[in-house]
Amino acid sequence: MRRIRVQCLSAVVAASVVLAGSAALAGRPPAAAVAQRASADGGMTDDQHRRADQLISIFENSTTEIQYGYAQDLGDGRGVTAGRAGFTTSDGDALQVIQAYTGLVPDNPLARFIPELQRLAAAGSADTSGLPEADYLAAWQQAANDAVFRQVQDEQVAQRYFAPAMADAGQLGLSTALARAELYDASIQHGNGSAYDALPALISRTDDKVGAPAAVGEAAWLDAFFDVRIDDLLNPANSATKDEWSKSVDRVECLRRIARSGNHNLDGPLTVTAFGSSYTLA
Repeated sequence: MRRIRVQCLSAVVAASVVLAGSAALAGRPPAAAVAQRASADGGMTDDQHRRADQLISIFENSTTEIQYGYAQDLGDGRGVTAGRAGFTTSDGDALQVIQAYTGLVPDNPLARFIPELQRLAAAGSADTSGLPEADYLAAWQQAANDAVFRQVQDEQVAQRYFAPAMADAGQLGLSTALARAELYDASIQHGNGSAYDALPALISRTDDKVGAPAAVGEAAWLDAFFDVRIDDLLNPANSATKDEWSKSVDRVECLRRIARSGNHNLDGPLTVTAFGSSYTLA
């Protein structure tokens, strides 16, 4: 179930994306090592982090296998959406991924789209008239065969979505893998900027509704967060997202069903149902 993400990147985050390419040129560890450290820093084991990624992949692409080569114009006002986290052409997401990749592999099939992607990002435009969809989609899918491009996508997700969500979880004192996975998923879908629909605002509204996790308990706070997030999906401040987001409520309910089962550690094997289909996570 694809989604529209409310994204609000700061200059610091944008700069970190560019530096990712430079770091890799200087001998950055492989993606597996990056993921292992991110898991430890995020208060999740590698297996818990992997299952969280699989859950998000189910919500995004109806499969537990990460879809690096996914690319589609959803007609949602964001241009073309592509990659494992739905990097879009209208808000600079895809541009930054491709720039980081081009810093590592200059002669790649996506590099030729950078000038047009820069124009679209500067204007916040969903226009794809200067970005032939078939060519761009084919180039993205071709690049996804390259392990370096997949690593770039992994690093983008770790820096821009996982790390901020884990920082929020740490400040809240959330200890369970499930609660941390829920904030991670919300970071992917809602973004983690300053918008009313973004993760920090959802956290603030949950605190206002029931109090902090330390006061009411993590389970009660998480259940209230589920409610706040669902309300936002159904009634977003950005009305352009409403049609798409209203279809994605079951990604939140799926995580609530896991909570009600008592599997707060995301122990495997884990069988879940989302959007009417069942999946098993090892």
